[in-house]
Amino acid sequence: MKGFLIFQLILLNVLFRINSQQQNSENKIQAAENFKNIELNGTAYNRGFTHGQTLASEIDTIIERWKKEIESSFETDFENVICSFFEKTTMVDTVKKYCPELLDEVKGIADGAGQKYKTVLALQMSEEIENAGEYLVEAKCTSVSSSKTKEQPTIVAQNMDPPAFLQGFPTLLHIKGEKNQPESYVFTFPGFIGLCGLSKNVAVACNGISMLNHREDGLPVAFVLRSLLIQKNEKEAFDFVQNIPHATPQCYTVGGTNSAKCFECSACSVNAFFPFENEGITLHTNFAAVNRDFNQKYINLLAEYGKTTDDAYFCPRYFLAFDKIKETGFHLTRENIRTILSLTEPEVHPIANDETYGCLIMEMKENPVLHFAPGKPNETEFLTFQINAP
Repeated sequence: MKGFLIFQLILLNVLFRINSQQQNSENKIQAAENFKNIELNGTAYNRGFTHGQTLASEIDTIIERWKKEIESSFETDFENVICSFFEKTTMVDTVKKYCPELLDEVKGIADGAGQKYKTVLALQMSEEIENAGEYLVEAKCTSVSSSKTKEQPTIVAQNMDPPAFLQGFPTLLHIKGEKNQPESYVFTFPGFIGLCGLSKNVAVACNGISMLNHREDGLPVAFVLRSLLIQKNEKEAFDFVQNIPHATPQCYTVGGTNSAKCFECSACSVNAFFPFENEGITLHTNFAAVNRDFNQKYINLLAEYGKTTDDAYFCPRYFLAFDKIKETGFHLTRENIRTILSLTEPEVHPIANDETYGCLIMEMKENPVLHFAPGKPNETEFLTFQINAP
């Protein structure tokens, strides 16, 4: 992990000039292996139970991998780690305040899969547990959005790149709404309530930004995501993300019928980020651009190499995507967004990389459409799903 951070610091003094080429017909497009699309109906508990029962074997595999990862990182027993985490934090109380029904869904997953509730609940907070260990977590996600224009709807898109030990079973949850909650499609791994996705009203992409501060009483990322997806429109979603306490530093790209915005969120600050003069387009990787709520571990690490948070910062994925967006004349379409997210460059830190678990391109039409590749977008067949399709 430290080697990764040293590499990033070297980038502070290097300007990458990359003459990249678009993906061509030599790429092998194939169907994803182990992909599951699961329809979830009924109460929150019943939806969770169906999820857990359907994917019980896969959930067991994910949890066993995760336990080994936790014990290796913390150098102690798994149960000690999660017990200490729940004792030192009040995140569960925050979930009870903002979205208690999701705890019922987690309980359903645990019962359906034959797992301990406490273990499955901790799994929902796996990123928060990493932050509690004061780790600067490597992340490789890339997200792009374009607000509605005369020619096309709002688009929110993302390459989702979670840690390798969580991968292997790409899963799409088709959640049927109840009690006036909107229908949604949520991309995830087995046993987890959600990584990113869209509903009738809102689309959300998530990028970790681990150099910022976290808090022990905030709302965990997965619960933020699912709460955003039940908002009635993008304005309510924008307000929600700006007014809740955030457990984990995260960039949320949120879009609805009319517009999309990008928010860098941390323990003490939420900042909208507009990378272009045209505020209708956003781009983000995993590097804080406008939020200055840096954690002390990151500040100390910079100091080891004679750097401060005021020094210039370069991300090769960001600048490659930035240049490609400019080349489109700031006219982003589903096709050229797919091309950008399919780039296997720069070689040193590619947009489509070995940890790309899936690619989502979400069009917020009257009946929103999800174009979804359950794998690397340059290699995996895209599938199409529509909300409220006739």
